[in-house]
Amino acid sequence: MKPLHVFFALGMLCNVAISAQDTLRVQLHGTVVNATTGKPVLEALVEWYDAAGHRRSITQSNSEGHYAMFISATGPIELRIDENGYAPYREKDIIFETGESAREHDLRLVPME
Repeated sequence: MKPLHVFFALGMLCNVAISAQDTLRVQLHGTVVNATTGKPVLEALVEWYDAAGHRRSITQSNSEGHYAMFISATGPIELRIDENGYAPYREKDIIFETGESAREHDLRLVPME
C-alpha cells in the first residue's frame, strides 16, 4: 500500500473514532404519571427533540404508564408530551454524562382544570 493511501485510511479511522466519542447512546426510561394523583398516564406520546428542535424519536407509555427509548445524544435534549386533559409538558436541557448508558426519568403531567 502506498504511503498516501495509508495516511488517508488512518485519517478516516480517526474521524470515525472521534465521531463515536461525541455521541452517547442512552436508554431513557421511566413512568408518565398524573402529578396530582400519582396514577400512571396510559398511552401518552413521549417525544424526544434534539438541541436544534428536530423531533428524533417518539414512544408511547404502556398500560402501566412506563415508557422507554434509546437516545443518541450529542448535546442537550428536550422531552415533550401533549396529552388530552393535561398541560403541555416541556423539559429542556436534559444532559447525559459520558459513560452513562441508562437513566430512569419519571415524567409528571399536570391535569388541566
